[in-house]
Amino acid sequence: MRTEAPPVGSVARPPANNAATAGSASVRPSAQVRPIVPVNMVRSTTGFRPDDPYVRRFWVAALGPGAIAELLRLVRAAEKGEGVRLPRYLPQLMKANLVSSTSGALVVANRIPPVPRELQWRFPPSLAGEHARWVGPSATSGQ
Repeated sequence: MRTEAPPVGSVARPPANNAATAGSASVRPSAQVRPIVPVNMVRSTTGFRPDDPYVRRFWVAALGPGAIAELLRLVRAAEKGEGVRLPRYLPQLMKANLVSSTSGALVVANRIPPVPRELQWRFPPSLAGEHARWVGPSATSGQ
C-alpha cells in the first residue's frame, strides 16, 4: 500500500501524513481574512420572496449560483441583524442592483425583483420562454 502522494510535475509532494506539517496549513502571504460587514434590510412590497422558486430558477441563470447563494445569505443575516464576511460576489450583486451600500453597511431588500432585461440575454431560449410565462411579456420585453 502506498503512503506517499504521487509526484506533481517534476516536484514530489511531501507525504500526506507528515507529522511536521500536521495542523499547519500553508497559506499564501497575500491571503487576507475578509472583514465582517453589517447588513441592513429595507422593506419592499414588490418582487419575490427570497425563498420563492423564481429566485433560484431565474436569478441563478442570470448571475450564477455563487452570487445568489451569497445574496440569500445576506438576506438571512439582515433578518437576524447579523454581520457577514464581505461577499466575494459583491460587485456582481451591486451591478444587478440587488445589494447597495451605505455608511459602511450593506443593504438588501426583503424581496427580490424580477431579472432585468439587461441580464435576460444569459437565458437559453427555453428558459427565456419560461420566464416570459412566469412574469408576463411586459417584464421580458421591457415594454
